Amino acid sequence: MPDIDFSEILSELDSLEAEIEAMRVAVDEGEETFVTAPAARQAALRHLNVAMRHAVNAARSLIDEADWEEPEDNLDALEILVEEEVLPGRIGLTLVDLADYVSELGEEAAYETADDPVAFERLTEGVDALAEYQEYVHHFLKEWSE
Repeated sequence: MPDIDFSEILSELDSLEAEIEAMRVAVDEGEETFVTAPAARQAALRHLNVAMRHAVNAARSLIDEADWEEPEDNLDALEILVEEEVLPGRIGLTLVDLADYVSELGEEAAYETADDPVAFERLTEGVDALAEYQEYVHHFLKEWSE
């Protein structure tokens, strides 16, 4: 393998870890707090949004370093990691689904929506899937550097 600079990828993964931890706090506080505390809900959903951006940025950096096919969009970047066997398909599908959800939140007003019945479930799913994503990418980088 050519000499590869993992610094940008690792920086994104470190930033992702911080967002996962913030999301984990919201999940640990429980769904009732999430639903009844607008500020906590807004913060948690913003953390999910930022976490997904870090995941996509890490994917794009890895694709660039590996000189794989250029992704057409952010979702494609995640799909390429599945195609290149960095991620298992189930994690890729979950992350693409979460990215779609986050993009639907879109405007800041959407973060204030209290009646989204799946928001807490998505946040919980995000913590699990993004933590696994992080593990798989770290494992891939370790294997690649050996």
